[in-house]
Amino acid sequence: MIPHRFVPARRLRRRAHEFTPPPASGHPRGGVNHPGRVTASHPSRVDHRPMTDVGWPERGRHAPDFCLRSGPDRWLTLSQLRGRPVVLAFYPADWNPVCSDQMALYQAVLPEFTHFGAALLGISVDGVWCHRAWAEDRGITFPLLADFEPKGEVARAYHAYRLPEGVAERALFVLDRDGHITWAQVSPPDVNPGADGILTALEALTYERQVVS
Repeated sequence: MIPHRFVPARRLRRRAHEFTPPPASGHPRGGVNHPGRVTASHPSRVDHRPMTDVGWPERGRHAPDFCLRSGPDRWLTLSQLRGRPVVLAFYPADWNPVCSDQMALYQAVLPEFTHFGAALLGISVDGVWCHRAWAEDRGITFPLLADFEPKGEVARAYHAYRLPEGVAERALFVLDRDGHITWAQVSPPDVNPGADGILTALEALTYERQVVS
């Protein structure tokens, strides 16, 4: 029987598309100079290339483990999150307008990720102090991990490092409770992929768990 808290993904997607990103703060852009301001309402522009086409780990394989700074004096290890789904959101740079919109959207729908019991991690090559300032400015409360030194080491492990710019790809991964990759997506740097694919993947994990149990 489906628990009473179960919410269809299509309803969650409507909530995500109703989100209006807050205005930019006027801070300088970081990393790549992306033209324009893209919001969450452009799923048709997402590049749905299979993972194998870009060299990503195959679905069903264990996600590469890592330990990254989540603050000046804090570290987070991926394997510590075993037992719950995990969403990895690689993005090019703090202060980038598209990244700001994307992470602000995820902050707005964070209760929906929590509803599925999922942990959300943002990852870029920016340092911890840049993350802190950006998170405070944008009201982001979920962890932002610094893949700073060695630069892009974790992004490279996921084949989500963008050359020659030297930044992470705009790449999403959903891991199951055992740390296996169940869904992944890469988007062009100037496109906000939104939350639809993530929510659908989390809903699928919930359904599979209910069927097995």
